[in-house]
Amino acid sequence: MTNYLKIILTVFFVVFATKLSLAKEKYRIGFSQCAQHGEWRKNMEAEMERELMFHNDLSLTIKQAFDDSNLQIQQINELVNSGIHLLIVSPYQIGPIQPVIEEVYKKGIPVILIDRKINSEHYTAYVGGDNYEIGKVAATYIANKLNNKGKIVEILGAQISSPAIERTLGFNETLKNFPYLHNICKIDTEESLEVISDSLKAIIERDPDVGAVFAFNDDYANNASKAIANSTINKNPLIVGIDGLPNSGGGIELVEKGVLTATLIYPTGGKEAIEIASKILHHESFEKENLLSTTLIDISNVDILRKQIHKTNLLQTDITKSQDMLINLGEKYKSQQLWLFSISITFLLVMILLVLLFRSFKKLKIANKNLERQKDELKLLSKKLEKVTQEKLKFFTNISHEFRTPLTLIVGPLQDLLYSSSLPSDIHQRVVLMNKNAHRLLQMINQLMDFRKIENAQMQLQPGNYDVIAFLKEIHQSFQALAEKKRINFTFDSTETELKVWFDWDKLDKVIFNLLSNAFKFTPENGAIQIKVKKDKPIVKTLWEDELVIKVIDSGKGIPAKSINHIFDRFYQVENSASKKGTGLGLALSKEFIEMHRGKIVVKSIEDKETIFTVRLPIGDSHFNIDTNLLEASKIQEIHNHIENHEVYSDAEPDEKVAEIENVSTEKKVILLVEDDNDVRSYVKECLKDNYVIHEAVNGKEALTSIEEDEPDLIVSDIMMPEMDGLELTHQLKNDLKTCHIPIILLTAKSTLEQRLEGLEEGADSYIPKPFSREHLQIRVRKLLELRYKIHERYKSQYFIDDEQDDLSRLDKQFLNKISKIVKENLQKEEFTVEELGELIGLSRVQTYRKIKKLTGMSASEYVRLIKLKVSLELIKTSEKSISEISYESGFSSPSYFAQCFKKQFGISPSDYAKK
Repeated sequence: MTNYLKIILTVFFVVFATKLSLAKEKYRIGFSQCAQHGEWRKNMEAEMERELMFHNDLSLTIKQAFDDSNLQIQQINELVNSGIHLLIVSPYQIGPIQPVIEEVYKKGIPVILIDRKINSEHYTAYVGGDNYEIGKVAATYIANKLNNKGKIVEILGAQISSPAIERTLGFNETLKNFPYLHNICKIDTEESLEVISDSLKAIIERDPDVGAVFAFNDDYANNASKAIANSTINKNPLIVGIDGLPNSGGGIELVEKGVLTATLIYPTGGKEAIEIASKILHHESFEKENLLSTTLIDISNVDILRKQIHKTNLLQTDITKSQDMLINLGEKYKSQQLWLFSISITFLLVMILLVLLFRSFKKLKIANKNLERQKDELKLLSKKLEKVTQEKLKFFTNISHEFRTPLTLIVGPLQDLLYSSSLPSDIHQRVVLMNKNAHRLLQMINQLMDFRKIENAQMQLQPGNYDVIAFLKEIHQSFQALAEKKRINFTFDSTETELKVWFDWDKLDKVIFNLLSNAFKFTPENGAIQIKVKKDKPIVKTLWEDELVIKVIDSGKGIPAKSINHIFDRFYQVENSASKKGTGLGLALSKEFIEMHRGKIVVKSIEDKETIFTVRLPIGDSHFNIDTNLLEASKIQEIHNHIENHEVYSDAEPDEKVAEIENVSTEKKVILLVEDDNDVRSYVKECLKDNYVIHEAVNGKEALTSIEEDEPDLIVSDIMMPEMDGLELTHQLKNDLKTCHIPIILLTAKSTLEQRLEGLEEGADSYIPKPFSREHLQIRVRKLLELRYKIHERYKSQYFIDDEQDDLSRLDKQFLNKISKIVKENLQKEEFTVEELGELIGLSRVQTYRKIKKLTGMSASEYVRLIKLKVSLELIKTSEKSISEISYESGFSSPSYFAQCFKKQFGISPSDYAKK
């Protein structure tokens, strides 16, 4: 028993000693202060002590040199011999102190210079004011106050310290930028402060035009002010000092009393010095040069600064009290630990008598070690499994993106079959099933791609300010047909008729569609689904005052209690819902999207009765980060007008077939198809070849060559292509005067709103995501060509020519305006050819003719004649000249030809028009 007791006591004493040793600070820091000003020193030390509260493994020893170089050298050696791990030093004089600092640095002990530098690179880091910048700021301030003209007296600091040297250097080099400012005298203060009073008094009585005095510190500046007050001159020059101490008699008080015109203040650097010391000792990255910002204080801001200092002092007092409380608590904690340790020893001494239990304890310890080893192995296995999972997800994401192209070649022909009236009913049902599952596959691809974007932190909000009531009503309307089909009572209830909310249209659209899709899946026939909307106050106080509350309530089968807490987990699916297949990502993504809006989504459910999903979103934009791209609602709505397809997480049926649009011209238009995938290119060609002449290119580079040879009426282009992609092709065409009028449809597997924005910003006229329907592509092509046809008709038929056509691009408007200007400048020229017109515009004859024809539907000569007729209209309205004079002045060769053209264009003779 005695041996067991000795072993146990030995073990516990070792543990106790180990705990005591671990409780000691690991790193010791020595600080040698040259003592400068009393208040400045106190502020620096207070900042250091306050920062040390956040670094439990650091201790600080402070020594004051009291402006004595020999004493400071002695103290630095004492600190080094005591075994410090890092030295912080504010050198009093460069010459004597520099060698000892270099010696400490060469021993491998990191050295941080604070407030003052040395003429060597043998130090680890520097923290302090940019004294050269302080001199510059002072010179610039004086120059501005004196209107860049006047005489200045400079009171120097002792030129043995880096601040004094750098301040006067920055001050005088800046004065060189103001040739009418003259530093007429520099007063050296190395001997005594009395020299300031004597020298300055003599200087200003000798030269009373002195406009400013710049002193090395506020004490010098105060002595200068007293000397000027005791002189016989009446002029009060500017007096600028440095330090801006907040204590009684300090620079801030002197500015308040008007003794000083201004003072410059910069932080002591105590906090920063401790932070950098911690980084150095913990081998973290840090900056060698840490320059603190400078603030100029004059009568305009001294009151605000005084209040800020007062608040800071109160805060510092509170921090000191808190620190004292923590120390007391720490002492109590140590005392409690000691008592606990004593009790533990007593308890274990009793346990020694139970030998069998002690042996069991040993066996249990061995078992725990084995368990820990197994635990570590499981962690390692878990990490490997996570890595494999991420690699799989990455692979599936990449291949999912590639699935969009073959899906185009599946969904498109399937929809063609669905719209065929000759399809037998049994085959039609099979095609409907195929089409439905193809859309389900697209839904899964979209979910997986959104999931990976969130995982990689690439998903970004594009919020706009919309009427959320109208937004939800539109979604409600889109589910009405499904509700009628399943005989479900589907209602919309809102306490607001209109409510503007900042949200991302595309993402909230996916959330609501997903909630409604789930509701319809699990609600039986003759059930009920309700959307309820209201404005409410936040449950917990937040940055925003009001919240939008959206509830989706259904009378379906409900969610089991054991599944309710996992419903928003990724890949989680409720048991006994095998018939409702999916990825298990829909609700997880919905939760991510809502939390990106700083909102919340929760669910309540009673089995076999009802399920309620509640979404709460902030109203306003104060909750968005400063980097969030807040878009105007009008711009977002304009983009959505380009996008006909809704990509949602539901099993919605295909859109109804869009009504046919009659051809606007019997002449077949030329369409250039740019696509690197042969199968997709063949399918698109098949969709359009009956009504258009199709030219083909495999990339943007080949397309540019084709356009130069035979300009098309419209371009359909993929985005992802080798050599030159669709975005670059669009950018080049839309920024080239020769081709900017050609409509462009971008066709791509990239389908998110952000990616569509990129294409539309380059100037694309429309954007169709893969997979697409034949009708969708045909309608977009016809719409764009019809729009061009309407522009032509407007030019041919309108009574007055409108130079500002909203349907034209900026370059096209400039092109037509330039033609109009050139024609008007050459009205009196008898022979003005298309070649001359093209030369003045900067295009060839063929390019000029082709460009005018494409934009207006007229030949170049017809359009020139139309411009002349517009000139004649203005002359008839505003002048009293005869029709004959107007015809010649408008550029027509004879009055009869003018009258013929006028009547053909406007349906009335010039003389009858003049009478009106």
